[in-house]
Amino acid sequence: MTADIRLTARGPSSGRGQSLIEFALVLPFLLLVVLGVIEVGHVLFEQQVVTRLSREGSNLISRDVSLLDAVTALKSMSHAPIDFDNGSRVILSVIKRGGTVGTANYDKLILYQRYEYGTLTAQSALRTSGGGSFGAAPDYIAANSDTDPRLQLTNVANNLITVKGGMSYVTEIFATHATITPAFRFGVNVPAILYSIAYF
Repeated sequence: MTADIRLTARGPSSGRGQSLIEFALVLPFLLLVVLGVIEVGHVLFEQQVVTRLSREGSNLISRDVSLLDAVTALKSMSHAPIDFDNGSRVILSVIKRGGTVGTANYDKLILYQRYEYGTLTAQSALRTSGGGSFGAAPDYIAANSDTDPRLQLTNVANNLITVKGGMSYVTEIFATHATITPAFRFGVNVPAILYSIAYF
């Protein structure tokens, strides 16, 4: 008994069909990677904008520009994603090491000046032991900066300023990030709020 073996040649249409099926299986993953790269690239670009502007803010106030004038300058320099009138916030702070001997804040890091501007609700990373009050524009200097212990900072390294009476200038910027792709629907999550802090 002999077996009848017949070989049938595959035509080009059979290979194309297989390629189409493989492409259809790979396409969702490829699309997810492309959308993820676009979204992450976009958020990295916007984070760089926020970081650059926070450094500029600290640079301005370290050169004796009033806090009010610094915010005005930052508003004129800002662009997407930063819009202080719609979804962003800037917090300018001056930290000082108390230099008046015999007072409650001697040799302590205190919040000497503070001004906040913007529509986004956000809290500064610089925490005091109880608040304190600040004067009016343009400098917003703390009232009773030598004697009010509520101005003492609780979460800043004590060696940030070593000279009594010395100052450090801090700018914090918060900005809302709007996604540009639907990648979040597939698990690519990026922060909704971008944040940067700069010390001078």
